[in-house]
Amino acid sequence: MSLDLPDPHFSLYEVIHLSFANIRRRFLRSVITAFGIILGIAFMSALLTNSLILGLMQAETGVEAYQFWLVGISLIVCFGGITNSMLMAVNERVKEIGVYKCIGGLDGHIVRLFIIEALFLGALGGSIGAIAGLGIGLIINLNRFSLDELTAQITANSLIFILLFGVCFFIALFLSALATFIPARRAANLSPAEALRYEN
Repeated sequence: MSLDLPDPHFSLYEVIHLSFANIRRRFLRSVITAFGIILGIAFMSALLTNSLILGLMQAETGVEAYQFWLVGISLIVCFGGITNSMLMAVNERVKEIGVYKCIGGLDGHIVRLFIIEALFLGALGGSIGAIAGLGIGLIINLNRFSLDELTAQITANSLIFILLFGVCFFIALFLSALATFIPARRAANLSPAEALRYEN
């Protein structure tokens, strides 16, 4: 006779609480991951800000094809850095994952836990990177235009700059979630017995 047991409940609040606890416990690892996101997004944001300012001030695009390649390469490096960092996080937490699974955690719970952590770091890194890139883009153009001219253009076209921030922010979230999916699936596929015997 088989018992039809319900799936263990793992609420979003519990996932968020555990994710914050893991980020605090591995603060240095989290900072390294966030820094990789910041660098990639800041580079992209600075290039797009520079192009936007030139377009507004001089009616020219200001972005060469090779610069788009540089942005693409920086985002690939950012993606690889997040994936590598999350793979190391999985290796550090194999026994912890085994305990989660022994007390009823499902594969989906483990994936969700890692993805939520990555989204937190992506939101932090994306916000800082987008703002830093915007500042760098403005500083680059101070030798071409006066501060008053730049301020007037930013004020008049504030919606475009807000949209630029939003694009950079959501790209950071998307890259973080995408780069974390493979390590998260690897963690979820571990058997409890294998995880508890693991030595790193």
